[in-house]
Amino acid sequence: MSLYVQSTSFGRGYAWIAEAWPYFARNPLGWIGAMVVFFILSMVVGIIPLGGIVLNIFYPVVVGGFMLGCIAHKEGGSFEFQHMFAGFKEPYFKRLAMLGLFYTLLTFAAIILLGVLAFVMLGGFEFFQEIEQAQIEDVSAYATDIMLLTLIGATLFTPCIMAIWFAPTIIISSEEMALSAMLLSFNACLKNILPFALYGILFLSW
Repeated sequence: MSLYVQSTSFGRGYAWIAEAWPYFARNPLGWIGAMVVFFILSMVVGIIPLGGIVLNIFYPVVVGGFMLGCIAHKEGGSFEFQHMFAGFKEPYFKRLAMLGLFYTLLTFAAIILLGVLAFVMLGGFEFFQEIEQAQIEDVSAYATDIMLLTLIGATLFTPCIMAIWFAPTIIISSEEMALSAMLLSFNACLKNILPFALYGILFLSW
C-alpha cells in the first residue's frame, strides 16, 4: 500500500481529542484494564537491569496492539483487553520490534550527544566532581548553560518523538517497514505542526 502525507487544518488538534472519546466509551473497562496492566508491567520491567531498553523496544509493539483495537472499533467492534498483545503476532511483530530498536538507537544517539555537550559546556569532570561532593555553592552561575542545554535537549528529542508518533499505526495499516514508517511519521508531524501544537496545549492543560 502506497501512503502519502497530507496537511490538516489547525482545528484538527481539538478534533483528535474529541473523536477519541467514543473509542474509550464503547469499552472503558477494557481500556482501563489494559492501561493498568501495561503500567504495572512497565514498572516491573523497568527495575530490572536493561529493562529500560526492553521497554523502548517493545513499546511500539504494545501501541500497535492498541491501534489494532482502534481499528476494530472503527469497523464496528470495540477495543478488547487482548488487543494489548495483538502487536506481538505476525505480520506486525517483527516490524514493530524493529521500529522499537531503531527508536532506541535514535534516542541513545540524542542522549550521547546531549551528554557530550553538557560535559563540554559545564566544564568537564570538575563540574560533576563538585556536584558529587556538594561543593557547588552558586548553581545560578550555570543557569544559562543549563537552560541552553534544556533547549538543545528539546530540539534533539522532538524529532525522535515525531518519528515514532504515527509509526506503529503506519506499520499495522500498511506494509511499510520500520524506517520508512518513521520517515512518514516525521513528515506527517512536520506538515501538521500547527494542529499538533493545539493538541499539545489542550492535552497539557487537562
